[in-house]
Amino acid sequence: MKNQPSTKTSNQNDDYVKRSQAEMQRRFVDLQFKRSELEKQLKIVNEVLFALGREMEQYFSYDHLYK
Repeated sequence: MKNQPSTKTSNQNDDYVKRSQAEMQRRFVDLQFKRSELEKQLKIVNEVLFALGREMEQYFSYDHLYK
């Protein structure tokens, strides 16, 4: 009977460790997904900025030619 409390405590500790590890894994996967989404958005922003930069260069070149 003396082993039961320690076994129960050990099982509780194991459960806690497993839940903690599962939560860390869930957070890790969630952050990876968010990072992926942010990288996609950043790529789009960079493409738009690059296109805007080209458009501005063309506008300024055109503006200097005809003034």
